[in-house]
This record gives sequence, structure tokens and C-alpha cells, in this order.
Amino acid sequence: MINLKSLNLNTRQYQIIDFVREHGYTSIEMLVKQLQVSSQTVRRDIIYLDDKSVLKRHHGGVGVLPGTKSLSYSSREIENVGAKNRIGAAIASQIPDGASIFIDIGTTMEPVAEGLLDHKELTIITNHIGVALILSNNEDFTILIPGGQLRSRDKAITGESSKEFLSKNRVAFGVFGIGSIANDGQLLDYDYRDAQFSRYAMEVSRTKFVAADHSKFNAEAMMPIAHISEIDSFFTDEMPPELILNSIKKDSTDLFVGSQKV
Repeated sequence: MINLKSLNLNTRQYQIIDFVREHGYTSIEMLVKQLQVSSQTVRRDIIYLDDKSVLKRHHGGVGVLPGTKSLSYSSREIENVGAKNRIGAAIASQIPDGASIFIDIGTTMEPVAEGLLDHKELTIITNHIGVALILSNNEDFTILIPGGQLRSRDKAITGESSKEFLSKNRVAFGVFGIGSIANDGQLLDYDYRDAQFSRYAMEVSRTKFVAADHSKFNAEAMMPIAHISEIDSFFTDEMPPELILNSIKKDSTDLFVGSQKV
């Protein structure tokens, strides 16, 4: 696999890679709409990524390289599903009845929601439609959803109105998914807009939980969200590699591997 960090890619090029990997193939027109840049800009990026053997250029569009697995949202939902279920249950066990919670987007957040269903009198803010639908099965919950644009590929609500809504609230717990945790403890995402929103949500959350299965250890995401030192508890399914583990211990963040606090 090509080391993307060695290519010195810009933010837009990483967004193209992420979008194509999720969909398998996309047209230039779709990328223009998604990124809000000119078709000439998109074509230059596609030519460069094709030349570096990151993606495969096609007439009118771009796709993943032959033999490369595209990661649609539905694919990511079932990837490491057992690990995500264990993480979700562990997080839910740390949240008391009657609490106020923000739940982020991401495939691990739905198992978190499932784990919370037996709780009582929770107030939940979420920009994840899938999470909201799961939680709606408990009529004892108050569920608040910010306004904005629904991003159909991952059930996320995005836009400035979502941030404005969030700014009017404070919650006891914030539960966040990430794209990667680096050796130095940096928490990263693939999309700068998602990273910015998560950062904003952290600021209104008194206690911050991060969920990440082992596939997120040193993954290729590059958009900074926060540092592990800003997080109260980190939940995963396997013991992290030594350098990541040292970063977690150094900053006194609680580490949960499965249901056990390490």
C-alpha cells in the first residue's frame, strides 16, 4: 500500500481519496459539487493521484485501483462489527441514567446507541440520523437533532446551522468517533468539515469519550480533531501499539480495552 503521507497531498486531494474509496467510483461532476471547486481543479488532482497510483483515472471520473476495496458506509458498518459492539457496550456502561450526551457520526456510534437503550431519562444530541433512529426505540429519551443538510452517504447532518444549534447547549458527555490515532496522540479524521464539527462538539462536552477500534491505530487520516490529552477516556478493542499506549499513559487518559479499564 502506498504511504499517502509521503506524497505531501493537500486537504482537497485527501477528500477526493476518501470520497472515492467510500463509493468505489465517482464522476468529476460529483466531485465538483462535493468539493465546491472547478472541474479543472478536480481534473488536475485526479491526474496527479492517478500518476501516483493512488486512484485510477477514467473518462469522466475516477475510481479505486483494481483489487482495492472501496469502503462504503454499509461496508464500514460491518467491518470489525464485533469490536465495535464491544466498544459501544463499554461506553454505554460508563454513562449514568439521566445524563445529557452528544453522540458524533461514525459507524461505532450506532453500537453506542444500542448499548444505551436500557438507560433511563437520557437527553441526547446527535447529528447522526442512524443513531437517532436507534435511540427512538426508547420512549423515555429526549432526542435533539440539529438542522442542516443530510449527507446521505453516512447519515450525517452537516452545515453551519448544526454548529449554531450545538452552541446553545452543554452536555455532560460527548462520544466521538475518529479516523485515526497517531503515535504522538493526535486524533485525526478524513474530512476537515467533520473534524471541525467534532472539535466544536468537544468544546460543549464536559466529559469526552473517544471510540476507535484497532484499525484506527495510525490510519491514514490527516485532519486534526484534538489530542489524546484533551480526552477523558479512550475506548478500543485491542491493546494499542507501544507508542500510542505511551501517549495515552503520558497524558493520564483512561484507557478501556473491551470492557476492562487498563
